[in-house]
Amino acid sequence: MAQTSNDGAGPVGQDLLLPLIHGRVRLLVLSFLLRGKRAVSFTALRDELKLTDGTLSAHLSKLEQGKLVIQEKRFVGKRPLTMVKVTARGRRLFRQYVAELRQVIPGLGE
Repeated sequence: MAQTSNDGAGPVGQDLLLPLIHGRVRLLVLSFLLRGKRAVSFTALRDELKLTDGTLSAHLSKLEQGKLVIQEKRFVGKRPLTMVKVTARGRRLFRQYVAELRQVIPGLGE
């Protein structure tokens, strides 16, 4: 049985590049969210990344289960509004992911 790291990121000694982030869509989502300091609406994220509602929703659910993002749902008038933001854990694991990429890809600049 694999030993788990203290931060819950995965088993100790597991391969580099956390699979939760390494997936194409999840990497795009986190990269986009980390460009700004504020939460982004689900629709803005969907439109900017050119994803379907279902695809974005499925990947956000995975990121939320891993505590990398938070989805805040509310209503504006009678219309639902979902805002998405990166958690401190998400920022930390993304920085770790980028550092691991630099280890894996020779010559990748700082």
